[in-house]
Amino acid sequence: MFESAQWPLVWAGFLLIAVSVRLSVTVRAHRHRRLRSERRPSHLEWLPGLAGLIAVVDDGPRVLRADGTVLAVAGELARIACAGVLVLALYGAVVLVRRPRG
Repeated sequence: MFESAQWPLVWAGFLLIAVSVRLSVTVRAHRHRRLRSERRPSHLEWLPGLAGLIAVVDDGPRVLRADGTVLAVAGELARIACAGVLVLALYGAVVLVRRPRG
């Protein structure tokens, strides 16, 4: 695939990171306004940011025509971010399932 065709993926990754930061700020402000703060946070607002990080780390060096070593390191970082997405999704699911109704 031609490298310039991957630029939209990189920009979409940056957009997802920005959306995640905005969600985090909004959720944090909402948590501080609530009177009942005994609920554990689920941190699911960071999922779009991690998905964007995967897109930027995996496709960014490829678009910039980096050498093989950089591509290998970027691939490993993308795998670590994928594991982070899975762990965060599992943690968020556990928190949401254990959360009391009402």
